[in-house]
Amino acid sequence: MAASSKSYAVRDAGTPSRLGRVYKTYPYTLESLLEAMDEARLRSYHGGPQVVTIVTSRQSTVIRRYEQGRLVPVKSG
Repeated sequence: MAASSKSYAVRDAGTPSRLGRVYKTYPYTLESLLEAMDEARLRSYHGGPQVVTIVTSRQSTVIRRYEQGRLVPVKSG
């Protein structure tokens, strides 16, 4: 059985059923998670709402959402 590959992605928030464009992907490490969260926070100041997702094969799970530089609750869809 092959291990599934995971990564983090910073992307435009879009809608719960259809996430926006991917800005950047990061390896699945703690350091990369911190970088992704910081990148999403900074991009949300002028680029609209941003999310950090965990990407596994073809699925994405939103773990953080930023609007105007602030962490906001993730709305489940």
